[in-house]
Amino acid sequence: MKQTALLGRTAGLRPAQSRRLERLSHRRHPESDGLDLLTLQRLAAESAELELPLSLVVDGRGLCRLLWVGPLEQSGRLLERLPGGPRRQGADLRLVTCVGRARQLEPQGSEAVVGLDLQPLLWLRYGDSAQTGGRWPAAAYSLGATPQHPWELIDTGDLAELCSLAPPMRPGDGAAAMPPPAPSTPANTERVLLLALSPSDAEEARRQIAELEGLVRSAGAAPVGLVVQRKASGSAQTLWGEGKLREAALEARRLGATLVVTDRELTPAQARNLERLLDLPVSDRSELILDIFAQRAASAAGRLQVELAQLRYRLPRLTGRGLSLSRQGGGIGTRGPGETQLEKDRRAIARRIDKLQRDVRKLGEHRARLRGSRAGQRRLALVGYTNAGKSSLLNALSKPAAGDGVLAENKLFATLDPTTRRIERPTLAGGPPQSLLLTDTVGFIRELPPPLLEAFRSTLEETLEADQLLLVVDLSDPGWAEQHRTVHAILDALDSRAPRRLIGNQIDRCTAGALEQARVLDPGVLFVSATAGLGLEHLRESLFGPPS
Repeated sequence: MKQTALLGRTAGLRPAQSRRLERLSHRRHPESDGLDLLTLQRLAAESAELELPLSLVVDGRGLCRLLWVGPLEQSGRLLERLPGGPRRQGADLRLVTCVGRARQLEPQGSEAVVGLDLQPLLWLRYGDSAQTGGRWPAAAYSLGATPQHPWELIDTGDLAELCSLAPPMRPGDGAAAMPPPAPSTPANTERVLLLALSPSDAEEARRQIAELEGLVRSAGAAPVGLVVQRKASGSAQTLWGEGKLREAALEARRLGATLVVTDRELTPAQARNLERLLDLPVSDRSELILDIFAQRAASAAGRLQVELAQLRYRLPRLTGRGLSLSRQGGGIGTRGPGETQLEKDRRAIARRIDKLQRDVRKLGEHRARLRGSRAGQRRLALVGYTNAGKSSLLNALSKPAAGDGVLAENKLFATLDPTTRRIERPTLAGGPPQSLLLTDTVGFIRELPPPLLEAFRSTLEETLEADQLLLVVDLSDPGWAEQHRTVHAILDALDSRAPRRLIGNQIDRCTAGALEQARVLDPGVLFVSATAGLGLEHLRESLFGPPS
């Protein structure tokens, strides 16, 4: 296996410069303590000639594992190409950086973040030339104990003196180090840092963050931290300010986060900018909702619609290697690089989208035939915000046999596919029972991704064709009134004309003020508790009308 690698901005190096840098990367340093002074001085000379910073990664045996040309950016590239596996790299790395002409020796910005990813025991930093009198300023740093000070200064002085400096003790032996990630999460669980823009209303901000955290948990990940910024402080390129993003990058390293999720939908350019500054994968709220739908889709129709929504979302966000994956044209008079791999990928996705759209249209026609076969029967639909209790209410009213009920869990978007149940009530005259069809529909959420709304239009037609909509709200949720307005806005956007009636759920857990507020919004509101069985008979009678 290769001992060392020369990486970074190497494309413009002359052959002689590359050979000199490779020879420097093969020079050995003292095994556990200290660094070779002559190697560092020659590294400084090369840095001055190239006018670029140079960095060495040295392991516990004194072998240089990596010589990086240019600023330390994008630690993912650096770590991926660091020779040797985790066992050979070990936990005793030393990092040496000649900062070039920069006067600031303290690690800042992306350099500080890359250093945290490497987790060196010692980081020695110095300039590319000595001062008058032969003194060569240098500084040594170790991992800090707080996210506000990720790097702690050990000592400053002359380069020759600091070359013999012993690294601090390894973490666990009494050395100051970044605290371990907390809280603990199960193995193979994605650790997520939430990145939010806070509105001026503190209560609204709290509800939005709680909803984002619920989405992350519903997706099977663990939210481990939160970084919040006021809306007016961001920029159009990233939405968040550069200083806040540096804070988020350091917080992610402190908590061991492997993914950053934002509470706003990002344009492709904004997503790329955030990933570059945070040096971590970034998902926005829309992508998170699409991932949840992909996990929840159980039927072939649900998987079809989710795939269509995902492809529509990801098509403008495709990235590729451009000309490096192009093919030359072969015809007479052809010029240029020809068709790139990115263009071929886009065309393949466009073909797949066309096929899925045809399948979705067929699905809509099939559902229309099913609705036609139910002509003459009264149809009602349960609509509302996600996790408002629609599925629990359908189970409570239909009383299914064991194992036949609709999945009802305390999580966002537990069910996706519409489920219709027949509800019956005996007549007083002893004739055939009265019946109606009650449909449980997919839950709504604020700022529902447009690709998802369009893909699920055939499913939402069950709502549009209903004779009446039962708008279910969870009165125990402090934000139920805002959720109620969101559902009305989505139904209006879908051009729903069916009459709507408010159903206040969870009355056994709500406050008296919530009950009064619901009466003001809809004087005909019906109060129930699907889980406690309260108000169900009154609701059933109201759905059928006076007994015949």
